Amino acid sequence: LSKEDNMLYVGARETLFALNITDISRTQLHRNLTWSTPQRKREECSFKGKDLQTDCFNYIKILLRVNSTHLYVCGTYAFSPICAYINVSFFLQNTSDFSLVHGRGRCPFNPEYKSTAIMADGELYAGTVSNFQGNEPIIYKSLGQGTALKTENSLNWLQDPAFVGSAYIQESLPKGNIVGDDDKIYFFFSEAGKEFDFFDNTIVSRIARVCKGDKGGERVLQKKWTTFLKAQLLCSLPDDGFPFNIIQDMFVLTPSKEAWKSTVFYGVFTSQWYKGASGSSAVCAFTMDQVEEAFNGRYREVNRETQQWYTYNHPVPEPRPGACITNTARAQGISSSLHMPDKVLNFVKDHFLMDSMIRSQPLLLKRNVRYTQLAVHRVQALHKTYDVLFIGTDDGRIHKAINVKDKMYIIEELVIFPEPQSVQHIELDDEKGLLFVSSYSGLVEIPLANCSNYQSCGECVLSRDPYCAWTGKQCSNIKHAPTKRLVHFHYLVCRDALYDIISCSLFFSYINNILTKLIYWFLLVSFHITVLLLSIIGKAEL
Repeated sequence: LSKEDNMLYVGARETLFALNITDISRTQLHRNLTWSTPQRKREECSFKGKDLQTDCFNYIKILLRVNSTHLYVCGTYAFSPICAYINVSFFLQNTSDFSLVHGRGRCPFNPEYKSTAIMADGELYAGTVSNFQGNEPIIYKSLGQGTALKTENSLNWLQDPAFVGSAYIQESLPKGNIVGDDDKIYFFFSEAGKEFDFFDNTIVSRIARVCKGDKGGERVLQKKWTTFLKAQLLCSLPDDGFPFNIIQDMFVLTPSKEAWKSTVFYGVFTSQWYKGASGSSAVCAFTMDQVEEAFNGRYREVNRETQQWYTYNHPVPEPRPGACITNTARAQGISSSLHMPDKVLNFVKDHFLMDSMIRSQPLLLKRNVRYTQLAVHRVQALHKTYDVLFIGTDDGRIHKAINVKDKMYIIEELVIFPEPQSVQHIELDDEKGLLFVSSYSGLVEIPLANCSNYQSCGECVLSRDPYCAWTGKQCSNIKHAPTKRLVHFHYLVCRDALYDIISCSLFFSYINNILTKLIYWFLLVSFHITVLLLSIIGKAEL
Protein backbone atom coordinates (compact mmCIF):
# COMPACT_ATOMS: atom_id res chain seq x y z
CA LEU A 1 0.00 0.00 0.00
CA SER A 2 1.59 3.24 -1.16
CA LYS A 3 0.02 6.38 0.25
CA GLU A 4 2.51 8.57 -1.62
CA ASP A 5 0.81 7.98 -4.96
CA ASN A 6 -2.53 6.57 -3.78
CA MET A 7 -1.77 3.15 -5.23
CA LEU A 8 -1.95 -0.45 -4.13
CA TYR A 9 0.82 -2.55 -5.65
CA VAL A 10 0.08 -6.26 -5.93
CA GLY A 11 2.49 -9.05 -6.79
CA ALA A 12 1.17 -12.12 -8.58
CA ARG A 13 2.47 -14.85 -10.86
CA GLU A 14 4.62 -13.20 -13.54
CA THR A 15 2.78 -9.89 -13.13
CA LEU A 16 2.80 -6.74 -11.02
CA PHE A 17 -0.39 -4.70 -10.70
CA ALA A 18 -0.74 -1.06 -9.74
CA LEU A 19 -4.31 -0.38 -8.56
CA ASN A 20 -5.72 3.04 -7.75
CA ILE A 21 -7.15 2.72 -4.25
CA THR A 22 -9.89 5.23 -4.95
CA ASP A 23 -11.60 2.35 -6.77
CA ILE A 24 -9.68 -0.85 -7.44
CA SER A 25 -12.56 -2.18 -9.55
CA ARG A 26 -12.09 0.45 -12.28
CA THR A 27 -9.90 -1.34 -14.80
CA GLN A 28 -9.10 1.88 -16.66
CA LEU A 29 -7.18 3.02 -13.57
CA HIS A 30 -5.08 -0.16 -13.51
CA ARG A 31 -1.52 -0.51 -14.66
CA ASN A 32 0.36 -3.76 -14.87
CA LEU A 33 3.86 -4.93 -15.60
CA THR A 34 4.59 -8.38 -16.96
CA TRP A 35 7.65 -10.07 -15.47
CA SER A 36 7.69 -13.48 -17.09
CA THR A 37 10.28 -16.23 -16.87
CA PRO A 38 12.23 -17.04 -20.05
CA GLN A 39 11.57 -20.47 -21.50
CA ARG A 40 15.19 -21.41 -20.94
CA LYS A 41 14.86 -20.80 -17.20
CA ARG A 42 11.64 -22.77 -17.05
CA GLU A 43 13.27 -25.73 -18.75
CA GLU A 44 16.19 -25.59 -16.29
CA CYS A 45 13.69 -25.56 -13.45
CA SER A 46 11.89 -28.59 -14.85
CA PHE A 47 15.19 -30.42 -15.41
CA LYS A 48 15.95 -29.99 -11.69
CA GLY A 49 12.79 -31.90 -10.84
CA LYS A 50 10.28 -29.11 -10.35
CA ASP A 51 6.79 -29.03 -11.83
CA LEU A 52 6.75 -27.10 -15.09
CA GLN A 53 3.06 -26.23 -14.74
CA THR A 54 3.15 -24.93 -11.15
CA ASP A 55 6.67 -24.33 -9.82
CA CYS A 56 8.56 -22.98 -12.81
CA PHE A 57 7.18 -19.45 -12.98
CA ASN A 58 8.13 -16.11 -11.47
CA TYR A 59 6.10 -15.65 -8.29
CA ILE A 60 6.49 -12.19 -6.76
CA LYS A 61 7.50 -12.63 -3.10
CA ILE A 62 8.94 -9.23 -2.15
CA LEU A 63 7.27 -5.94 -3.04
CA LEU A 64 8.51 -2.99 -0.99
CA ARG A 65 8.48 0.76 -1.37
CA VAL A 66 12.03 2.16 -1.32
CA ASN A 67 11.26 5.84 -1.82
CA SER A 68 8.79 8.09 -3.61
CA THR A 69 9.92 6.86 -7.04
CA HIS A 70 11.02 3.23 -6.74
CA LEU A 71 9.85 -0.20 -5.64
CA TYR A 72 12.13 -3.08 -4.74
CA VAL A 73 10.71 -6.31 -6.15
CA CYS A 74 11.90 -9.92 -5.99
CA GLY A 75 10.48 -13.04 -7.58
CA THR A 76 11.20 -16.77 -7.52
CA TYR A 77 11.98 -16.74 -11.27
CA ALA A 78 11.59 -20.50 -11.76
CA PHE A 79 13.65 -21.42 -8.68
CA SER A 80 16.35 -18.84 -9.61
CA PRO A 81 15.30 -15.84 -7.48
CA ILE A 82 15.93 -12.42 -8.92
CA CYS A 83 15.35 -8.81 -7.81
CA ALA A 84 15.07 -5.36 -9.37
CA TYR A 85 14.47 -1.71 -8.58
CA ILE A 86 11.42 -0.57 -10.52
CA ASN A 87 10.58 3.06 -11.16
CA VAL A 88 6.83 3.40 -10.66
CA SER A 89 6.59 5.97 -13.44
CA PHE A 90 7.88 3.32 -15.90
CA PHE A 91 5.43 0.71 -14.72
CA LEU A 92 4.13 -0.08 -18.18
CA GLN A 93 7.55 -0.92 -19.57
CA ASN A 94 8.90 -4.43 -20.02
CA THR A 95 11.19 -5.78 -17.30
CA SER A 96 13.92 -6.28 -19.87
CA ASP A 97 14.52 -2.54 -19.51
CA PHE A 98 15.44 -2.93 -15.84
CA SER A 99 18.67 -3.98 -14.20
CA LEU A 100 18.14 -7.42 -12.65
CA VAL A 101 20.26 -8.81 -9.82
CA HIS A 102 20.29 -12.19 -8.11
CA GLY A 103 17.89 -12.62 -5.21
CA ARG A 104 19.71 -15.34 -3.26
CA GLY A 105 19.33 -14.69 0.46
CA ARG A 106 16.56 -12.18 -0.18
CA CYS A 107 13.85 -14.18 -1.90
CA PRO A 108 13.01 -17.89 -1.55
CA PHE A 109 13.48 -20.31 -4.42
CA ASN A 110 10.24 -22.14 -3.76
CA PRO A 111 7.02 -20.07 -4.06
CA GLU A 112 5.48 -22.15 -1.26
CA TYR A 113 8.17 -21.20 1.24
CA LYS A 114 7.14 -18.69 3.89
CA SER A 115 9.42 -15.66 3.94
CA THR A 116 9.41 -12.06 5.08
CA ALA A 117 11.21 -8.85 4.17
CA ILE A 118 11.21 -5.27 5.36
CA MET A 119 12.98 -2.10 4.23
CA ALA A 120 14.56 0.29 6.74
CA ASP A 121 16.43 3.37 5.52
CA GLY A 122 17.26 1.75 2.20
CA GLU A 123 18.48 -1.51 3.74
CA LEU A 124 16.67 -4.80 3.15
CA TYR A 125 16.17 -7.23 6.02
CA ALA A 126 14.91 -10.61 4.84
CA GLY A 127 14.03 -13.90 6.50
CA THR A 128 14.13 -16.66 3.91
CA VAL A 129 16.26 -19.56 2.62
CA SER A 130 19.47 -19.15 0.67
CA ASN A 131 19.63 -22.34 -1.38
CA PHE A 132 17.68 -24.38 -3.91
CA GLN A 133 16.95 -27.24 -1.49
CA GLY A 134 15.42 -24.84 1.04
CA ASN A 135 17.44 -26.22 3.97
CA GLU A 136 19.65 -23.18 4.62
CA PRO A 137 17.49 -20.63 6.44
CA ILE A 138 18.85 -17.14 6.76
CA ILE A 139 18.15 -13.70 8.18
CA TYR A 140 20.04 -11.44 5.82
CA LYS A 141 20.72 -7.72 5.62
CA SER A 142 21.69 -6.33 2.23
CA LEU A 143 21.51 -3.22 0.05
CA GLY A 144 22.28 0.23 1.40
CA GLN A 145 25.72 1.42 2.47
CA GLY A 146 26.20 -0.88 5.46
CA THR A 147 27.90 -4.26 5.72
CA ALA A 148 25.87 -7.21 4.48
CA LEU A 149 25.16 -9.48 7.46
CA LYS A 150 23.60 -12.90 7.90
CA THR A 151 22.89 -15.53 10.51
CA GLU A 152 25.54 -18.19 11.12
CA ASN A 153 24.35 -21.41 9.48
CA SER A 154 26.85 -23.75 11.11
CA LEU A 155 25.66 -22.73 14.59
CA ASN A 156 22.02 -23.65 13.91
CA TRP A 157 20.63 -20.30 14.98
CA LEU A 158 17.54 -21.17 12.91
CA GLN A 159 15.84 -24.58 12.81
CA ASP A 160 13.73 -24.94 9.66
CA PRO A 161 11.80 -21.69 10.25
CA ALA A 162 8.56 -20.61 8.62
CA PHE A 163 8.64 -16.81 8.65
CA VAL A 164 5.34 -14.96 8.99
CA GLY A 165 6.38 -11.33 9.46
CA SER A 166 8.90 -8.69 10.43
CA ALA A 167 8.83 -5.23 11.97
CA TYR A 168 11.07 -2.18 12.21
CA ILE A 169 10.81 -0.42 15.58
CA GLN A 170 12.74 2.80 16.21
CA GLU A 171 13.85 2.20 19.78
CA SER A 172 16.49 4.93 19.52
CA LEU A 173 13.69 7.47 19.92
CA PRO A 174 13.21 9.95 21.38
CA LYS A 175 16.56 11.37 20.36
CA GLY A 176 18.85 12.22 23.23
CA ASN A 177 17.28 9.70 25.60
CA ILE A 178 19.37 8.49 28.52
CA VAL A 179 19.75 4.90 27.24
CA GLY A 180 20.96 5.75 23.76
CA ASP A 181 19.65 2.46 22.35
CA ASP A 182 19.56 1.40 18.71
CA ASP A 183 16.64 0.72 16.39
CA LYS A 184 15.70 -2.95 16.05
CA ILE A 185 14.35 -5.32 13.44
CA TYR A 186 12.05 -8.06 14.72
CA PHE A 187 11.25 -11.34 12.99
CA PHE A 188 8.36 -13.69 13.75
CA PHE A 189 8.41 -17.36 12.79
CA SER A 190 7.76 -20.91 13.88
CA GLU A 191 10.50 -23.51 13.91
CA ALA A 192 11.56 -26.84 15.40
CA GLY A 193 12.02 -26.46 19.14
CA LYS A 194 15.27 -28.32 19.72
CA GLU A 195 15.25 -27.37 23.41
CA PHE A 196 12.31 -29.72 23.99
CA ASP A 197 13.23 -33.38 24.37
CA PHE A 198 9.97 -34.88 23.14
CA PHE A 199 9.34 -37.88 20.90
CA ASP A 200 7.48 -35.73 18.40
CA ASN A 201 9.12 -32.92 16.51
CA THR A 202 7.84 -30.04 18.61
CA ILE A 203 7.19 -26.75 16.84
CA VAL A 204 7.54 -23.46 18.70
CA SER A 205 6.78 -19.86 17.80
CA ARG A 206 9.61 -17.36 17.99
CA ILE A 207 10.38 -13.69 18.09
CA ALA A 208 13.93 -12.79 17.06
CA ARG A 209 15.62 -9.44 16.90
CA VAL A 210 18.74 -7.80 15.51
CA CYS A 211 20.08 -4.29 15.92
CA LYS A 212 19.94 -1.95 12.95
CA GLY A 213 23.42 -0.60 13.67
CA ASP A 214 25.04 -4.06 13.81
CA LYS A 215 28.20 -4.18 11.68
CA GLY A 216 29.35 -7.69 12.52
CA GLY A 217 32.49 -8.58 14.44
CA GLU A 218 36.08 -7.69 13.64
CA ARG A 219 37.58 -11.14 14.26
CA VAL A 220 34.72 -13.23 15.61
CA LEU A 221 31.41 -13.31 13.70
CA GLN A 222 32.78 -11.43 10.73
CA LYS A 223 29.92 -10.38 8.44
CA LYS A 224 27.56 -12.19 10.81
CA TRP A 225 25.02 -10.82 13.23
CA THR A 226 26.47 -10.02 16.64
CA THR A 227 23.06 -9.09 18.06
CA PHE A 228 20.89 -12.02 16.97
CA LEU A 229 18.74 -13.27 19.85
CA LYS A 230 15.50 -15.22 19.85
CA ALA A 231 12.84 -16.12 22.41
CA GLN A 232 9.77 -18.34 22.48
CA LEU A 233 6.26 -16.94 22.12
CA LEU A 234 3.79 -19.11 24.02
CA CYS A 235 0.06 -18.70 23.43
CA SER A 236 -1.69 -21.23 25.67
CA LEU A 237 -4.95 -21.87 27.49
CA PRO A 238 -5.01 -20.81 31.15
CA ASP A 239 -6.73 -23.91 32.52
CA ASP A 240 -4.70 -26.80 31.14
CA GLY A 241 -1.86 -25.02 29.34
CA PHE A 242 -2.84 -26.41 25.92
CA PRO A 243 -0.45 -24.63 23.51
CA PHE A 244 -1.26 -22.92 20.24
CA ASN A 245 2.31 -23.32 19.14
CA ILE A 246 2.29 -22.41 15.44
CA ILE A 247 2.20 -18.71 14.63
CA GLN A 248 0.31 -17.91 11.43
CA ASP A 249 0.63 -14.13 11.35
CA MET A 250 1.73 -11.22 13.51
CA PHE A 251 0.59 -7.60 13.47
CA VAL A 252 2.74 -5.06 15.32
CA LEU A 253 0.66 -2.16 16.63
CA THR A 254 2.78 0.86 17.58
CA PRO A 255 0.85 4.03 18.56
CA SER A 256 3.61 6.27 17.19
CA LYS A 257 7.33 6.11 16.47
CA GLU A 258 8.26 7.68 19.79
CA ALA A 259 5.67 5.67 21.74
CA TRP A 260 7.31 2.37 20.81
CA LYS A 261 7.27 1.20 24.45
CA SER A 262 3.48 0.90 24.12
CA THR A 263 3.80 -1.51 21.19
CA VAL A 264 1.45 -4.50 21.22
CA PHE A 265 2.21 -7.66 19.23
CA TYR A 266 -1.03 -9.30 18.08
CA GLY A 267 -0.62 -12.83 16.73
CA VAL A 268 -2.87 -15.58 15.38
CA PHE A 269 -1.89 -19.11 16.35
CA THR A 270 -2.91 -22.67 15.62
CA SER A 271 -1.71 -25.93 17.16
CA GLN A 272 0.09 -28.95 15.79
CA TRP A 273 -2.03 -31.02 18.15
CA TYR A 274 -5.79 -31.45 18.33
CA LYS A 275 -7.78 -30.92 21.47
CA GLY A 276 -10.95 -32.89 20.93
CA ALA A 277 -12.14 -33.76 17.45
CA SER A 278 -11.26 -30.59 15.58
CA GLY A 279 -8.71 -27.84 15.32
CA SER A 280 -8.88 -24.37 16.83
CA SER A 281 -7.32 -20.96 16.39
CA ALA A 282 -6.36 -18.39 18.98
CA VAL A 283 -5.48 -14.70 19.07
CA CYS A 284 -2.85 -13.72 21.61
CA ALA A 285 -1.28 -10.36 22.41
CA PHE A 286 2.17 -9.62 23.81
CA THR A 287 3.46 -6.30 25.13
CA MET A 288 6.80 -4.65 24.52
CA ASP A 289 7.51 -4.87 28.26
CA GLN A 290 7.19 -8.67 28.05
CA VAL A 291 9.48 -8.81 25.03
CA GLU A 292 12.13 -6.61 26.63
CA GLU A 293 12.01 -8.60 29.86
CA ALA A 294 12.72 -11.81 27.96
CA PHE A 295 15.60 -10.36 25.93
CA ASN A 296 17.11 -8.79 29.06
CA GLY A 297 16.82 -12.05 31.00
CA ARG A 298 18.88 -15.20 31.27
CA TYR A 299 20.25 -17.21 28.36
CA ARG A 300 20.01 -20.87 27.46
CA GLU A 301 22.98 -23.05 26.63
CA VAL A 302 23.22 -26.36 24.80
CA ASN A 303 25.42 -29.28 25.75
CA ARG A 304 27.10 -30.15 22.45
CA GLU A 305 27.50 -33.81 23.40
CA THR A 306 23.97 -34.54 24.64
CA GLN A 307 22.20 -31.74 22.72
CA GLN A 308 20.31 -30.92 25.93
CA TRP A 309 19.44 -27.30 26.64
CA TYR A 310 19.58 -25.78 30.10
CA THR A 311 19.52 -22.38 31.78
CA TYR A 312 22.85 -20.57 31.90
CA ASN A 313 23.27 -19.46 35.52
CA HIS A 314 26.84 -18.15 35.44
CA PRO A 315 28.13 -14.59 35.06
CA VAL A 316 28.02 -13.20 31.52
CA PRO A 317 30.67 -10.98 29.94
CA GLU A 318 30.26 -7.23 29.56
CA PRO A 319 28.84 -5.41 27.64
CA ARG A 320 25.75 -7.62 27.62
CA PRO A 321 25.98 -10.18 24.78
CA GLY A 322 23.46 -9.63 21.99
CA ALA A 323 22.57 -6.13 23.14
CA CYS A 324 22.78 -3.10 20.90
CA ILE A 325 25.38 -0.41 21.38
CA THR A 326 24.08 1.89 24.12
CA ASN A 327 25.48 4.78 26.12
CA THR A 328 26.76 2.25 28.67
CA ALA A 329 28.88 0.57 25.99
CA ARG A 330 30.01 3.90 24.59
CA ALA A 331 31.22 4.90 28.06
CA GLN A 332 33.48 1.83 27.89
CA GLY A 333 34.90 2.97 24.55
CA ILE A 334 32.75 0.59 22.48
CA SER A 335 30.95 2.55 19.77
CA SER A 336 30.44 -0.26 17.26
CA SER A 337 29.98 -4.02 17.18
CA LEU A 338 33.40 -4.09 15.49
CA HIS A 339 34.87 -2.97 18.82
CA MET A 340 33.05 -5.60 20.86
CA PRO A 341 35.39 -7.88 22.88
CA ASP A 342 35.90 -11.36 21.45
CA LYS A 343 34.67 -12.98 24.67
CA VAL A 344 31.30 -11.25 24.23
CA LEU A 345 30.97 -12.39 20.62
CA ASN A 346 32.06 -15.93 21.41
CA PHE A 347 29.41 -16.02 24.12
CA VAL A 348 26.59 -14.85 21.85
CA LYS A 349 27.53 -17.45 19.21
CA ASP A 350 26.32 -20.18 21.54
CA HIS A 351 23.80 -18.28 23.69
CA PHE A 352 21.36 -16.92 21.14
CA LEU A 353 18.27 -18.46 22.79
CA MET A 354 16.68 -16.69 25.74
CA ASP A 355 15.59 -18.73 28.75
CA SER A 356 12.27 -17.00 29.44
CA MET A 357 9.16 -17.69 27.40
CA ILE A 358 6.97 -14.73 26.48
CA ARG A 359 3.57 -15.97 27.63
CA SER A 360 0.03 -14.94 26.81
CA GLN A 361 -3.48 -16.33 27.10
CA PRO A 362 -5.90 -16.24 24.16
CA LEU A 363 -7.96 -13.09 23.87
CA LEU A 364 -10.05 -14.95 21.33
CA LEU A 365 -10.47 -18.69 20.86
CA LYS A 366 -12.42 -20.15 17.94
CA ARG A 367 -13.05 -23.83 17.44
CA ASN A 368 -13.45 -25.34 13.96
CA VAL A 369 -11.83 -22.23 12.48
CA ARG A 370 -8.34 -21.80 11.07
CA TYR A 371 -7.11 -18.22 11.17
CA THR A 372 -4.46 -17.23 8.63
CA GLN A 373 -3.98 -13.45 8.67
CA LEU A 374 -4.83 -10.39 10.70
CA ALA A 375 -4.66 -6.60 10.71
CA VAL A 376 -5.32 -4.32 13.66
CA HIS A 377 -6.69 -0.79 13.73
CA ARG A 378 -6.69 1.35 16.86
CA VAL A 379 -9.80 3.51 16.56
CA GLN A 380 -10.92 6.40 18.71
CA ALA A 381 -14.62 5.92 19.39
CA LEU A 382 -16.84 8.50 21.07
CA HIS A 383 -15.74 7.79 24.61
CA LYS A 384 -12.68 5.52 24.47
CA THR A 385 -10.15 3.81 22.24
CA TYR A 386 -10.58 0.29 20.88
CA ASP A 387 -8.30 -2.13 19.08
CA VAL A 388 -10.30 -3.58 16.19
CA LEU A 389 -9.00 -6.82 14.70
CA PHE A 390 -9.73 -8.03 11.19
CA ILE A 391 -8.90 -11.73 11.09
CA GLY A 392 -8.85 -13.82 7.91
CA THR A 393 -9.72 -17.52 7.74
CA ASP A 394 -8.66 -20.36 5.49
CA ASP A 395 -12.12 -20.48 3.89
CA GLY A 396 -12.32 -16.84 2.82
CA ARG A 397 -14.04 -15.09 5.72
CA ILE A 398 -13.14 -12.04 7.78
CA HIS A 399 -13.93 -11.88 11.48
CA LYS A 400 -14.16 -8.37 12.86
CA ALA A 401 -13.45 -8.35 16.58
CA ILE A 402 -12.94 -5.73 19.28
CA ASN A 403 -10.68 -5.94 22.29
CA VAL A 404 -12.55 -4.80 25.41
CA LYS A 405 -10.74 -5.09 28.74
CA ASP A 406 -8.48 -7.86 27.44
CA LYS A 407 -11.42 -9.85 26.08
CA MET A 408 -12.19 -10.21 22.40
CA TYR A 409 -15.68 -10.15 20.92
CA ILE A 410 -16.53 -10.93 17.29
CA ILE A 411 -19.01 -8.30 16.14
CA GLU A 412 -19.17 -9.10 12.43
CA GLU A 413 -18.41 -11.90 10.00
CA LEU A 414 -17.96 -11.25 6.29
CA VAL A 415 -17.78 -13.80 3.48
CA ILE A 416 -15.20 -12.27 1.14
CA PHE A 417 -14.87 -14.67 -1.77
CA PRO A 418 -17.62 -16.52 -3.69
CA GLU A 419 -15.72 -19.80 -3.34
CA PRO A 420 -13.97 -20.89 -0.12
CA GLN A 421 -10.28 -20.00 -0.35
CA SER A 422 -7.64 -19.02 2.13
CA VAL A 423 -7.05 -15.37 2.99
CA GLN A 424 -3.41 -14.78 2.06
CA HIS A 425 -2.91 -11.16 3.02
CA ILE A 426 -4.73 -8.26 4.64
CA GLU A 427 -3.72 -4.65 4.05
CA LEU A 428 -5.33 -1.86 6.05
CA ASP A 429 -5.72 1.75 4.93
CA ASP A 430 -6.77 3.58 8.08
CA GLU A 431 -6.91 6.98 6.38
CA LYS A 432 -9.49 5.93 3.81
CA GLY A 433 -11.17 3.37 6.07
CA LEU A 434 -10.56 0.46 3.72
CA LEU A 435 -9.41 -3.12 4.03
CA PHE A 436 -7.80 -4.99 1.14
CA VAL A 437 -8.05 -8.77 1.35
CA SER A 438 -6.28 -11.08 -1.07
CA SER A 439 -6.31 -14.77 -1.90
CA TYR A 440 -4.45 -16.71 -4.56
CA SER A 441 -7.17 -15.86 -7.08
CA GLY A 442 -8.10 -12.25 -6.39
CA LEU A 443 -8.28 -9.10 -4.31
CA VAL A 444 -11.30 -7.59 -2.55
CA GLU A 445 -11.75 -4.11 -1.10
CA ILE A 446 -14.12 -3.73 1.85
CA PRO A 447 -14.86 -0.81 4.18
CA LEU A 448 -13.74 -0.98 7.79
CA ALA A 449 -17.27 -0.07 8.84
CA ASN A 450 -20.67 -1.12 7.47
CA CYS A 451 -22.80 1.19 9.59
CA SER A 452 -25.59 1.45 7.01
CA ASN A 453 -26.38 -2.22 7.61
CA TYR A 454 -27.95 -1.26 10.93
CA GLN A 455 -31.40 0.13 10.23
CA SER A 456 -32.50 1.18 13.72
CA CYS A 457 -31.05 2.88 16.75
CA GLY A 458 -31.23 -0.35 18.70
CA GLU A 459 -29.41 -2.32 16.01
CA CYS A 460 -26.79 0.39 15.70
CA VAL A 461 -25.79 0.70 19.34
CA LEU A 462 -26.21 -2.98 20.17
CA SER A 463 -23.82 -3.91 17.35
CA ARG A 464 -20.98 -2.65 19.58
CA ASP A 465 -19.18 -1.47 16.46
CA PRO A 466 -16.78 1.31 17.55
CA TYR A 467 -16.89 2.85 14.07
CA CYS A 468 -20.66 3.38 14.21
CA ALA A 469 -23.04 5.60 16.15
CA TRP A 470 -26.67 6.72 15.91
CA THR A 471 -27.24 10.27 14.69
CA GLY A 472 -30.93 10.40 15.55
CA LYS A 473 -31.91 9.41 12.02
CA GLN A 474 -29.46 6.78 10.88
CA CYS A 475 -26.46 4.69 11.84
CA SER A 476 -23.36 6.49 10.58
CA ASN A 477 -19.61 6.29 10.69
CA ILE A 478 -18.43 8.53 13.54
CA LYS A 479 -15.80 10.06 11.22
CA HIS A 480 -18.50 11.55 8.99
CA ALA A 481 -21.22 12.49 11.48
CA PRO A 482 -21.72 15.49 13.83
CA THR A 483 -20.33 14.44 17.20
CA LYS A 484 -22.89 16.19 19.40
CA ARG A 485 -25.78 14.11 18.08
CA LEU A 486 -24.15 10.72 18.25
CA VAL A 487 -25.29 7.84 20.42
CA HIS A 488 -22.76 5.07 20.89
CA PHE A 489 -23.17 1.90 22.97
CA HIS A 490 -25.93 3.49 25.10
CA TYR A 491 -29.01 1.51 24.13
CA LEU A 492 -31.12 3.07 26.91
CA VAL A 493 -31.70 6.18 24.80
CA CYS A 494 -33.09 4.34 21.80
CA ARG A 495 -36.87 4.66 21.50
CA ASP A 496 -37.12 1.84 19.00
CA ALA A 497 -35.50 -0.51 21.47
CA LEU A 498 -38.95 -0.68 23.09
CA TYR A 499 -39.63 -3.27 20.43
CA ASP A 500 -36.25 -4.98 20.72
CA ILE A 501 -35.94 -7.88 23.07
CA ILE A 502 -33.00 -6.97 25.23
CA SER A 503 -32.99 -10.02 27.39
CA CYS A 504 -35.04 -13.14 27.66
CA SER A 505 -34.19 -15.77 30.20
CA LEU A 506 -35.91 -19.06 30.58
CA PHE A 507 -35.42 -20.80 33.87
CA PHE A 508 -36.45 -24.30 34.77
CA SER A 509 -36.57 -25.11 38.45
CA TYR A 510 -37.81 -28.16 40.18
CA ILE A 511 -39.50 -27.25 43.45
CA ASN A 512 -41.59 -29.87 45.23
CA ASN A 513 -41.81 -31.82 41.97
CA ILE A 514 -43.44 -28.84 40.26
CA LEU A 515 -41.95 -27.48 37.04
CA THR A 516 -42.11 -23.73 37.08
CA LYS A 517 -41.42 -21.75 33.95
CA LEU A 518 -40.34 -18.20 34.52
CA ILE A 519 -39.99 -15.74 31.69
CA TYR A 520 -38.68 -12.25 32.29
CA TRP A 521 -38.94 -9.63 29.62
CA PHE A 522 -36.96 -6.48 29.95
CA LEU A 523 -38.29 -3.65 27.82
CA LEU A 524 -37.13 -0.13 27.23
CA VAL A 525 -39.67 2.68 27.41
CA SER A 526 -38.67 6.07 25.93
CA PHE A 527 -35.49 7.27 27.62
CA HIS A 528 -36.03 5.31 30.82
CA ILE A 529 -36.03 1.60 31.39
CA THR A 530 -39.00 0.08 33.08
CA VAL A 531 -38.58 -3.45 34.20
CA LEU A 532 -41.76 -5.33 33.71
CA LEU A 533 -41.97 -8.61 35.43
CA LEU A 534 -44.49 -10.78 33.74
CA SER A 535 -45.04 -13.15 36.59
CA ILE A 536 -45.38 -16.85 36.36
CA ILE A 537 -47.39 -17.61 33.25
CA GLY A 538 -47.71 -21.28 33.66
CA LYS A 539 -47.46 -23.95 36.25
CA ALA A 540 -47.86 -27.62 35.61
CA GLU A 541 -47.79 -30.62 37.83
CA LEU A 542 -45.19 -33.15 36.73
